Amino acid sequence: MERAKKILVVDDEEGIRFLLSEVLLNQGFEVSLARDGQESLDKLEEDHFDLVVTDINMPRLDGVAMLKRMKMTGRTEKVIVMTGDPSNRRLLDKEIPPIVTRLLKPFGLENFLNVVIAATGKGLEMASVDQVQSVPG
Repeated sequence: MERAKKILVVDDEEGIRFLLSEVLLNQGFEVSLARDGQESLDKLEEDHFDLVVTDINMPRLDGVAMLKRMKMTGRTEKVIVMTGDPSNRRLLDKEIPPIVTRLLKPFGLENFLNVVIAATGKGLEMASVDQVQSVPG
């Protein structure tokens, strides 16, 4: 049996962390949570993840600074970025690792799951969510 894919969800909003965590756990992923970029770096020092899903605008250490540190230290996790900023030119910075995709908040949970499943290569099944919900911006 294949081991569960490990995902680190980074967002300063507790409600979003909880919602995304529940959706991912229900699909069989192993999930860790971080409130900001600094907490995520601490978790990355302790463990390897298959995927990091991160917000950009966070207190203490934002997502771009976190991604720069990930690249500097040679981290190889795939990255999905969540942002409310449709332009976000900061994501074009050459000092951050490649980004699998950018999800513009608000986004639907079914879309989120499909992107995560594609990024992790988890099975061929398509994700389904009983109710169409969306993550607030």
